[in-house]
Amino acid sequence: MSLSSGPLDPCEQRPVRAWVDPDALRHNARIALAAAEGRAVIGVVKADGYGHGAAVVARALLAEGVSRLAVVSVAEGAGLRRDGIVAPILLLGGLEHAAGAARASKWGLTPVLQDMRGLDLAAAVGRSDAKLAVEVEVDTGMRRMGAEPGLAQALIVAVRAAPELSLAGVFTHLACADEPDPAASRAQCAALRDVLDRVGGAGESGPDVHVANSAGLLRRDEIEAAGPLTAAVRPGLMLYGVSPFSDQSARSLGLEPAMTLAARVVATRRVEAGQAVGYGADWKATLATTIATLPLGYADGIPRAVQGCGQVHLAGAMRPVVGRVSMDSICVDVGDAPVEVGDLATVFGRTPEGERIPVEDFARSAGTIGYEVLVGVGARVPRALSTGGPPGVEAWGLGEDD
Repeated sequence: MSLSSGPLDPCEQRPVRAWVDPDALRHNARIALAAAEGRAVIGVVKADGYGHGAAVVARALLAEGVSRLAVVSVAEGAGLRRDGIVAPILLLGGLEHAAGAARASKWGLTPVLQDMRGLDLAAAVGRSDAKLAVEVEVDTGMRRMGAEPGLAQALIVAVRAAPELSLAGVFTHLACADEPDPAASRAQCAALRDVLDRVGGAGESGPDVHVANSAGLLRRDEIEAAGPLTAAVRPGLMLYGVSPFSDQSARSLGLEPAMTLAARVVATRRVEAGQAVGYGADWKATLATTIATLPLGYADGIPRAVQGCGQVHLAGAMRPVVGRVSMDSICVDVGDAPVEVGDLATVFGRTPEGERIPVEDFARSAGTIGYEVLVGVGARVPRALSTGGPPGVEAWGLGEDD
């Protein structure tokens, strides 16, 4: 999806925006770098930078000292290369076929090996005079991707023996790092340590070892209780200003929201007590009130589950979403507040006055998580830069008569 640093043509766009703040991304990167305590930081920018625009995110992270990036697909990695990103890029999704392996090699990506088939695909495109860097993922308990410990050991040995390949890293993915009890994560670290011990360890000049996602990084001391294990960390969610923990807010962690989803009111109407709003007449006003319509619906990433429990910031306060969420719009009960067409509503992020509306709160009202809300913001929602703070109405490029 495209991301513009200037005003968008109001004649072509609905009055809704996802504003992305590079300053917030850089601030969050600094927090991750400080927590890493000298370890290399691999910034996860998959899913188009969690919906923020992968190239914009990558540039912000790299400017602060993040040394590597991670994506899932060859297409994501190739997109970053086309946008001029030259930093090492880890291909978390691995290799599926020969054509993908060739493209990964062409774009200078570092494939993750999950099995012997991936090893063969990588070796076929590497050369002894231009080795292809690869990493091995060890499945220590997530049971989703990666090689089980015995196979992982064989892969590591085979990569070291292959003249066409170089072993750049060995890693695992924590399943329970966001849980208060670190026992499961410690067990995964121990399993990875055992694999490394069996193949002679990583060594001082050996491959990078990384375990910690955002939650694992922020609780690394608790998780690596048996002593330092890793040379790198792999944060994702925290870089976008979202807490990975249910019991700690982003603000308490010092994180800044990097995306603000906002819309301008497109209609208002007075509704009398007993009158229904929206499909199915599911919601009826108990008192006379004003309903404001926003041009955001489930096609834009607003979960249908927020009806009756979600809120947006409008006219200086949080206002409830009422009636069913439709494809293109939601309705907001503003009571007797003086709301007019063109007024600005903030779904999450920061209001023009600087108030924070955590995406976690909005996600919780829909029974989901911040990850899903961020990546769910639809492709038809224009992304625009808002450097140095939240956007005001004047930033929309809309005049009084638009």
